[in-house]
Amino acid sequence: MKLYQLLGSLARYRLFYEVRSVIGALFANAATVAFGLWIQQLFNALSTKPHFTMDLWWLLILLFLATMVQLVTMLVGFDNTLKVHYPLRGLLIRNVLAHIFQQPAASALPMPPGEAMNSLRDDTETIAFSPGIGQIGQFIFVVVALIMLLRLNATITLLVFLPLACVIAAARTMMKKVEQYRQASRNATGQVTGALGEILSAAQAIQVARAEAYVMAHFRQLSHHRLLQMLRERLLNDTVNALLGNIVGIGTGLILFLAALNVSSTHLSIGDIALFIYYMEFVAGFMAGLGTTLGAYVQTRVAFGRLFRLMPGNGMEQKLVEHHPIPTQKTLVPVPETEWETAYDPLECITATALTYHHPETGRGIDGIDLRLQHGSLTAIVGRIGSGKTTLLRTLLGLLAMERGEIRWNGKIIETPATFFVPPHAAYTPQVPHLFSDTLQENILLGKSHASVDMQRAIYQAVLDKDVARFPEGTQTEIGTRGMKLSGGQVQRTAAARMLACKADLLVMDDLSSALDVETERILWARLFARREQTCLVVSHRREVLSRADHIIVLKGGKVEAEGPLDQLLATCEEMQRLWHGHLAGDGPGDSASPDGATMI
Repeated sequence: MKLYQLLGSLARYRLFYEVRSVIGALFANAATVAFGLWIQQLFNALSTKPHFTMDLWWLLILLFLATMVQLVTMLVGFDNTLKVHYPLRGLLIRNVLAHIFQQPAASALPMPPGEAMNSLRDDTETIAFSPGIGQIGQFIFVVVALIMLLRLNATITLLVFLPLACVIAAARTMMKKVEQYRQASRNATGQVTGALGEILSAAQAIQVARAEAYVMAHFRQLSHHRLLQMLRERLLNDTVNALLGNIVGIGTGLILFLAALNVSSTHLSIGDIALFIYYMEFVAGFMAGLGTTLGAYVQTRVAFGRLFRLMPGNGMEQKLVEHHPIPTQKTLVPVPETEWETAYDPLECITATALTYHHPETGRGIDGIDLRLQHGSLTAIVGRIGSGKTTLLRTLLGLLAMERGEIRWNGKIIETPATFFVPPHAAYTPQVPHLFSDTLQENILLGKSHASVDMQRAIYQAVLDKDVARFPEGTQTEIGTRGMKLSGGQVQRTAAARMLACKADLLVMDDLSSALDVETERILWARLFARREQTCLVVSHRREVLSRADHIIVLKGGKVEAEGPLDQLLATCEEMQRLWHGHLAGDGPGDSASPDGATMI
């Protein structure tokens, strides 16, 4: 789509207010043109009439009314800003996030989170505040004003406006450079914000490695580069604006100079000169603003391009400006009913055939893996580091887009695993759970209503009940950014409680108990498997899990090395024997574990 098509679609989104903007601009600019004519008559009357007459009173009243019209249209324009620009920003952000959430989660963001946030904040603002169709009214009345000036004195009009048009044209040629500098400064800003986000998220790792000096030197280098790029853009913009901003003063001087040179032949009255100077500011302001407008469109094009980077693929232009309702009041948005809520099919059997995925960066992954999960069963996946355990889970759940393969739920092919394997079909706890800076309760509910969740049961099954009893405010305790006030084991069990609160048929867990002590882990698995109401797929080397598993899959090099019950694998599979006895460094399933630790809050 072209830039004008994108902006046209956004204009249609709030069409009533855009039309109101055009009408308001027509009235405002008509009042400006009329104001100039009445100024002309006022000065002519003052120069010919020695006394204050009724005609002067009427002219003053008309001038006051024209000023009030301009004031009212300014207020309407301010209301349009609230009713158009901010909803447009919300729409753009909503569409970008909707696209991101529809992508495989393991590869949803094509750029660092900090840079993505910077783009959502600044680029959407640039687009929303780009010049609209309201400038049509100003253009119409600029033409009217020019015609009036040409009829008043064509020579002075041409001698004044033609050089100014040349200056503006010269400034226009600099717009391509403005676009290049704008792109460079936005990219540099994105690099700084992206680096800042990564530094803050990895602060502990940086401290442990004693790499503070190196990291800060790198950050200073990025900041210095950003400073240079922004100074280049600012210098060029200020040069163009200074050139255009002095047009009115130059034009006014030319008018007075030409009028003085031709005082005997032009027969310009005081009112005519006043009209020339007033319209000069109006017309030249439009012409100078035209350069600014063109620059704004350049920035808008750059902003669209940066948002498209967050939405790679074909047809994303239409998706970005697709119309959706955006609430303008601070109210909760009702969650629309999804397909699975009306056509839910309880799990009986899941089969996956020839699942294949390779990571683009390394070429490693999984190759042709078959999987079968029966209702109520516990299946464990084991293998050394890099064997493809996590990749298998993510590919099955659609978090990674499989290269080939087929997944069936009760015999029916699943076309889009990423949107299907969500509650109530499936719930997933990743290897590194993510918690939010909120209360423990909100981290478990994650937007669900309290009435729809058995919180006490979820907390009990996740072996979090004793911890909650010791928290100062129970489930209402604030847990800090990413759960920093919790121990590693408490973070994992909070994520487990979130998963259990979903009431899903399939529970998928990736090394859930890695930070738990032996006793806490034993209780956790005992409570999870006490009632085989749910089907479990678990990545774990812990003996407590493997002893309970109905079926174990051994991965090696991205392929299934062997599978079956524990006793059979220990008797026939050398890889399983090595894993069971802990002969592979860092991968043994022995009972040692990093202690869960005491309650930190």
